[in-house]
Amino acid sequence: MSLSLQSSLFSRARAALRGAVVGALVTVCVASCGSRTGLADESYVIDTLACQATPFRARPGLALPLSAALPRAAVGRARWEVTARPDGAPPPTLTHDGGKTASFLATVEGTYEVRVTIPGEGDGGAEASCAMRVIVRAMGPVALCPAEVTTAPLRAVTITASAQGDRPITTFQWALETAPATSGRPAPRPDDRAVTSYTPDTAGDYALRLIVTDAAGMVDACVTVVHAVPREGLRVELVWDPPGRTCPREDGAACDSSDVDLHLLREPGAAMPWRSDDDCHWFNCNRSAGRALEWGLAGALDNPRLDIDDVTGHGPENVNVDRPSARAYRVGVHYFDAHGAASQSASVVIYCGSPTPVARFGPVTLSYRGSADASDFWLVADVLPQSPGGCAVRPITRGTEPWIMSYFEAQRGAGPAAP
Repeated sequence: MSLSLQSSLFSRARAALRGAVVGALVTVCVASCGSRTGLADESYVIDTLACQATPFRARPGLALPLSAALPRAAVGRARWEVTARPDGAPPPTLTHDGGKTASFLATVEGTYEVRVTIPGEGDGGAEASCAMRVIVRAMGPVALCPAEVTTAPLRAVTITASAQGDRPITTFQWALETAPATSGRPAPRPDDRAVTSYTPDTAGDYALRLIVTDAAGMVDACVTVVHAVPREGLRVELVWDPPGRTCPREDGAACDSSDVDLHLLREPGAAMPWRSDDDCHWFNCNRSAGRALEWGLAGALDNPRLDIDDVTGHGPENVNVDRPSARAYRVGVHYFDAHGAASQSASVVIYCGSPTPVARFGPVTLSYRGSADASDFWLVADVLPQSPGGCAVRPITRGTEPWIMSYFEAQRGAGPAAP
């Protein structure tokens, strides 16, 4: 059988298989996408002091919870104080235990400033402080949101908000305000209730705004930040341009159904080529299709998994290993099928057991050349896990240019020797 015929048959078989995969993915989401994560806010380690930029809204004579982001070492040692209040207003009541929350109660309308201060590190370290505003008013609704919640990418988290007012609250409306650049910007569901659920699709911070309206048409708003924190020892995310099917909201953007694939190869070497079972990709370790690979140690902790195989543009796709056990892993990206689209700009982000990415690559332009085997395959980088955690990342380049070859070449060898 000729190489071109083999490629054609392989592409047809894959297209049929991928249709089944998409159906399986829908079934999985209907069953589980709205579940709670069980992750506590305390599991997200914050290393800086931060106060909410959006003013808190309160009503005279009603207690309002305030919150700030504190480094874990400062919890229990924070100093809360009212530093400004309306002329002639009595001091409001501010109750706290030195932690990240306080209770505020004022009896007079106006704008108040509350400052949070934490001690410096070590002897003689400088204090750090930040301020927040509280607007107290007697008329109209007051929207109340949690300042922040924590989950993991692709894990739903419940956000419980509320509203107070002189008149009945008639509408609640949630909307996504900001998201990581790699995100497809999923919406909160439902978006018209006080309690909503949110499932971030990539790692990073998402700001969700709630607008409440009362029977007189008066409105108020509050913001909740969702921290999507990766838990895996190794997580690799891929998006291609424009990411996450966002093109309908972008002026002049070309919407398409391009199919770009993420690959993760363990122990890269001449004897372990791409598209083998040492390479985690859409076919053999696609969790949404029920496929898995057994790598290394007994048990599943060092096995790879591809969460979603995005076959209609533009990601994200991600591969995860909870506890890496191989000496090295190699990241690759393949332009599998254009579906009539043009070249794509691919970007990769790598995490190693931390909410902060250790490396970002791209955008790199990949071209489709008539068949999957002839099209571009990008050798991105080698990831070398370190003990007791973290990793080193070594980019793969040809001089100053990305290392790009055909997928046919990639199946004959893994590329340059791993460091």
